[in-house]
Amino acid sequence: MDSSKRSFSRIAAAFCFLAATAACTVLLDNAVEQCVRDADCAPFGGHPYCQKGACVPSNLGPEGCAFGRPVNQSDWLNQCTTSQCVRFDNCARIGLCGPTAVPAAPVAPPPKSPTASSDAGAPPSLPPCSGISSNRVVVAGSTAVQPFLGVVATLLAQEANPLAIVYLPSGSCAGVDSLFSPDPTKRLLKDIPGKPALYFNGDGSTTACSLGDGVEVGIVISDVFASSCNASYAPSDQVAEYFGPIQPMVFVTPSSSPETAISAEVASTVFGLGSTDGGVSPYVDPSLYFVRNAGSGTQQMIARAIDVDAKAWWGVDRGSSTGVRDLLEAVPPTVSANAIGILSTDFADAERARLRILAFQSKGQSCSYLPDSTPFSHDKANVRDGHYTVWGPLHFFAKVSNGVPSASSAAFVTRFTVPRLEEPLLLKISKSGFVPACAMKVKREVEMGPLAPYAPDFQCGCYFQATVPGGSAPPACIPCTGPASCPVAAPACNLGFCEAK
Repeated sequence: MDSSKRSFSRIAAAFCFLAATAACTVLLDNAVEQCVRDADCAPFGGHPYCQKGACVPSNLGPEGCAFGRPVNQSDWLNQCTTSQCVRFDNCARIGLCGPTAVPAAPVAPPPKSPTASSDAGAPPSLPPCSGISSNRVVVAGSTAVQPFLGVVATLLAQEANPLAIVYLPSGSCAGVDSLFSPDPTKRLLKDIPGKPALYFNGDGSTTACSLGDGVEVGIVISDVFASSCNASYAPSDQVAEYFGPIQPMVFVTPSSSPETAISAEVASTVFGLGSTDGGVSPYVDPSLYFVRNAGSGTQQMIARAIDVDAKAWWGVDRGSSTGVRDLLEAVPPTVSANAIGILSTDFADAERARLRILAFQSKGQSCSYLPDSTPFSHDKANVRDGHYTVWGPLHFFAKVSNGVPSASSAAFVTRFTVPRLEEPLLLKISKSGFVPACAMKVKREVEMGPLAPYAPDFQCGCYFQATVPGGSAPPACIPCTGPASCPVAAPACNLGFCEAK
């Protein structure tokens, strides 16, 4: 092709991208080859790619996004994507204009009135947890994982030697304390007023039960690293740590709220200042902040994302993730626009008809993103590639002897630690609002730490996208029946799809 033809072809194609009219077909000479490789399309802008000699729009954005392999953290946050981008204007909302503007320093809220308590324990009518099943594992910790435990319980009940779960929703850090604290009084789990222990039936439903004089914990599930609860806590030769699926945390509002996004700076101002600076519209009333406490993994993780100490949040602790969900849904319509809360995605995804997940814009990010590519999908695309940043793995902690947990604890944790998860468990995770590690493209080593590329030894990204609620495998996912039907670039046939590993 001579240079004049190539020049004309590029000019005509550029006009098409800008004008997007039917006249473009007249301008373009389809017999003229525009490109032989993607780099030939670069002059058009917008990152088109080469397909059969023609430069085709990629639909990547937003404008000015980081194209190619991310080099630094800013590249991860602002990498090009086809996911929906929601622009959030900190300048217009809270007067933070320019790259050097930062929110005001947080102000601690006034002391909260002590919560009424009782030493009466669980109602005497509750059956003892110890009498419901002889083969059981006692789990304590995060209140955010209750729906997920119901899912796992159905699988454990189908084992040749069925294992039952008894669960005390004590909160992530209270659970961590029961294994790591030097205080011997925390070793036994006891009834918590208003939060009875739950026995999971084989169908995933629960029956409240009493722990009586105390029961030794088997597994602690935490949304966060043990060191996030107490800097001195760390796994040892006595307490081992195992990692589960990835759990995103989100800001939520009633579905009737007009709000669709929030930035780290606005969230810092809301939860760090309350109404002391006049409030951030529409979140001007701290009594309508549906939060948790410093022992909550949800609050610990989000606190790091917005730079507000988890112990100094404005708002009202609703007691558990269930409490946040139920009370936020009960907000009167007259003030629903002023209400905001925090949840994990297993709770929030199940309540999309009543609660709206807000797109989140991290510091240094040009756009806000949902965990998913659109408000209607469940693909967790933005968690998997680093656009949505508020996430971490579930942490399972267990006492060990010579590196080995008890039989019941091992039956629980080992199913999450094998390189290739069993398909029934993988399917349950995909439908739960979590992300299996085998579907992730990024990783982090510390709480809300820097992102790094991740390529697990067994990959399941295509299977995950095909099996999430309402999901389907994208065109790039090649179905397979064995390695022979996969291309060189994706030679592994995993769960019916070709993957790189």
